[in-house]
Amino acid sequence: MTTPLKPTFAKNRLAAAVTSVMLGVSFTAVAADETKAPEDDAFETIVVTGTVGGRTQIESAVAVTSIDDEVIQNFKPNSEVELFRLIPGIQANGGNGPGGNANIAVRGLPVATGGSPFVQIQEDGLPTVLFGDMQFGNNDYWTRFDASTARVESVRGGTAATFASQAPGAIINYISHIGDVEGGYVGLSTGIGYDEKRVDFRYGGSASDSVIYHVGGYMKTGRGPLDDGFNTSESMQLKANLTKYLEDDESYVRFYLKAADTQEPFYTGSLAYANISNNKISDVRPYPGMDGRSASNFSTLNQSFLIVNNEGGVERVNMSGITTEALALGNEVHYVMENDIMVDNKMRWTDMSGAFTEPFHGPGMTSNVIGSTVNGSVVDAIRYANGPMAGELYNKPYIDTNTNVRTDINDVGSFVNDLTISKEFALDGATLNARAGYFYMNQKIAMDWHTNRNFREAGSSNPAQLDLFDAAGNQLTANGLAGFNDNWGDCCARVYDLEYTNTAPYVALELELDDFIVDGSVRRDTIDASGYTVQSSGESFDTVIDGVAIPTLMADGKEEYPDYSESYTSYTFGGLYKFNEDTSFFVRTSKGNRFNSDRQTVSGKIQPDGSLTQAGRVAAVDEVNQHEIGVKNRGDLGETDYTVEFTLLKGDFTQSNYEPTSTPACPNGGCILDNEYRTVGFEFYGTLRWDALSVIANATYTDAEQKPNGGTWGPANDIPELTYAVTSSYEISDQIRVGLNMSGQYGNRNGAGVETENKPIFGGNISYRPTPNLEFAIIGQNLTDEFALRGLSGVVDADNGVISAQPVLGRNLSASVRLLF
Repeated sequence: MTTPLKPTFAKNRLAAAVTSVMLGVSFTAVAADETKAPEDDAFETIVVTGTVGGRTQIESAVAVTSIDDEVIQNFKPNSEVELFRLIPGIQANGGNGPGGNANIAVRGLPVATGGSPFVQIQEDGLPTVLFGDMQFGNNDYWTRFDASTARVESVRGGTAATFASQAPGAIINYISHIGDVEGGYVGLSTGIGYDEKRVDFRYGGSASDSVIYHVGGYMKTGRGPLDDGFNTSESMQLKANLTKYLEDDESYVRFYLKAADTQEPFYTGSLAYANISNNKISDVRPYPGMDGRSASNFSTLNQSFLIVNNEGGVERVNMSGITTEALALGNEVHYVMENDIMVDNKMRWTDMSGAFTEPFHGPGMTSNVIGSTVNGSVVDAIRYANGPMAGELYNKPYIDTNTNVRTDINDVGSFVNDLTISKEFALDGATLNARAGYFYMNQKIAMDWHTNRNFREAGSSNPAQLDLFDAAGNQLTANGLAGFNDNWGDCCARVYDLEYTNTAPYVALELELDDFIVDGSVRRDTIDASGYTVQSSGESFDTVIDGVAIPTLMADGKEEYPDYSESYTSYTFGGLYKFNEDTSFFVRTSKGNRFNSDRQTVSGKIQPDGSLTQAGRVAAVDEVNQHEIGVKNRGDLGETDYTVEFTLLKGDFTQSNYEPTSTPACPNGGCILDNEYRTVGFEFYGTLRWDALSVIANATYTDAEQKPNGGTWGPANDIPELTYAVTSSYEISDQIRVGLNMSGQYGNRNGAGVETENKPIFGGNISYRPTPNLEFAIIGQNLTDEFALRGLSGVVDADNGVISAQPVLGRNLSASVRLLF
C-alpha cells in the first residue's frame, strides 16, 4: 500500500509534488516538480518546466508527450529506440537491440550520417551527452530505462530549440521517481525459452519530516532473445536521489547519484529472402540457416579477435557489443526568493567511458571475392578458418566481408550546469512571465578506432571465420583477418582527444491576455572546440599473425589541432487561443541549430592553425526551421473520456558534413555530404478511457525529401512515411489485467531508394495480483511471430531475391514476479 508523504510543514504544493501520470502530457526541457492532474483529465497536468510559467497542458503552445513507466513496462521495449516508438514525431529506424546505436530522426528530418543529430536525450532535465551523433558514441548508449524512471517525456520542435542546446528537433527526458509516494518493489523476470535474467527494484519514502529519497535500478544477464551463443548482456544500473525541503514549503535542494556498468549487443542484421519488383520488396521471409528473428551475427567462433593498438602491439579484445561505464553526481536547487522570484539551478558531473566492439554485417556475393585481389594476391579459394568445418572449402553463395570493429571510448565525461531566474508580473489586464537562464556544458570526446578487414560466413547462425588462399595455396588471411585498422581506408585508423565547451544565455517571455497566450524565447549558443586528432599516414606495414603477413595501418600521420569558436542564435515564437475550457489551438515557428562536433575532424575543414576553412564554417552549424499548427481537445462520448492532440508540421534544414564510415548515404565511407532536406506532415496523440479500458495511440506522417548537392529532390533515406503505436489496458477485475499493443511503420526507403514491406507488430501482457503486494505477469513481443523489417541495409542478390535487413525480434515471452511494498 503506498501513501503520499507529507512533511510536517508541507502545504499543498509539496503534497502535489512530482507524481507519475499514466496519460499525462507535459513539457520537459528541464525536469522539475509538477502538480498531478486528476487521473481522468490528462490535459490538466501542470506544465511548469521548459516554459516561463506553470500552465496546464491544454494551455501550453507546444507539442508535448509524457509516457508513464507502467505503459513502458507493459510495452516491453528491447531497446531505447523501441521505447521511442511510443512518442509521436520520433522516427527511429532499425531494430538495433539493447546496446543502442540507433538513428533517431524527428518529424521527417533525416539522419544524414548517423546517431540523433537533432534529438537530445536527457536525464532529469540535463543532457547525458551534449551531442547526439558522436561517432561510435550515439546518445542512446548512455541512458537506460529502468525502475527508477517515473516517466519519459518529450517535446518536439518549438521551445526545444531555446530551452536546450543541440536539440532543435526534440528533447526526450527520463524523469526519475523522487520518493514523494512511499513504497516500491522488487521484480524478477526471466525469458521463456531463452536465456535472460533481470532484477528490477526501486524504493522511495521519507527519511525525516522534510527529507524524501528514492533509489532504484536493475541488473541483467544472459544471451537475449537472439541467441548470440554466449552472454552478450551483463548490465547493472543504480540511480538514487535525496530531496531536502526548506521551511517555506516550496524551496528544496536535491542530490542525484547514478552508477552504471552495461554490456549489451547491437544487432547488425541478417540475410533474408524477398520478392523484389520495381524498387519494392515484399513477402520477406527467413533465409535458410539464419532466421533473423532468432539469430544474430554474433558467434562463438568470433567472440574475440585481435587488434593492433596505438603502441603497435597485438592485443586480443572480446566481442562485447556496446559497453558503458558511468558515474554521475548531480545537484538541483529550487529556491523562492522575496517578491516571488524563483531561482533554479541544475548541475551534473559525469565520468563516462566505454567501447564499441561489433561484427558489422555486410554480405555480398562469394563469386565477387573469388578472383579479386586481396593483400596483393588473387583469391583462388576460400576455406573455413575455424569451427566444425575448419579447413574445408567454403562454397556458399554469399560471404560477409564487413569489419570486426573495436572503438575504445576512452572519455565522454562532462560537466553541465543550467541556471535560471524567473518571475511573474501582474499587469493591467494581463500577466507577464519572464525567465532568463545561462547554460554551460563541457563535453569530452576521446576515442581510438580499430576497424579490421574481416571475412566470415554469411547466412548461418553462429557464423565461422573464413580464410582466403591464392592459386599457389598461400594463405592471405589469418582466422578471417585481412587487415588491421584499414577496413575503410587510411581515414579510420585514428585517435582523438577533443573537448567542446557550450555556453548559452537564453531569455523567454510569455504574455497572457484573456483567452490568448503568446510567447517568445531566444538562445545564443557559443561553442569552443579544442584538442587533437591523429589519423593514418596511409603507409602500411605488415604484422605477422600465425605466419601470415597482415597489412597494418596506424594513427601515425596527419594531425589536426582544432582551436575555433562558433556562435549562433536560435529562437521560437508561438501563440495559443483557448476556444473554451476543452479546446485550444496553437501556432509556432522556430529556428533551431545544432553544432557539428567530432564529425568535422579529418575532413579537410580544419586548417593547420586550428581554425575552420570557409567550407568548415559553413558546415559547423546546421540550421533547422520548423512551423507547426496544432489543436488540443478533450471531451466525452457517453461514458468515454478522451484527449486528442493533432499537429500539422513543416520543416527544412541544410547539412554539410563528413561521413567516414559506410552508411546508406555514403556506401563506401569517406564522403562529404552537402544536402538539403524538407518535410511536411502531422503528429497525432490521443488517449481514451472507458470504464476499465484505457487506450493510448500515436501516429506520425511525414513526406520527407532530400536534395543532394547539385541534384534534384527525391524521397529522404530511412524516414518512414507513417509510424504508429497503440497500447491498451483492460482491468478484468481487481486482480487481473490484460493489455495489447501494436506498432509499425509504412513507406520506408533505404539509401538506394528501395522501399521495404511493412507489417504491424503485436505485443501483449497479462498480470495477476493474488494479493495487493504480489504480482505475476507474462509479457510478449511479436505475438504473431511476423518476419517484419525495421530497416533494409541493401539488396545482395536481386536475381535470387536475397537482401540484407534488420528484422524485429521474433515471438518472445518473459515471465516476472514482483513484490510490492
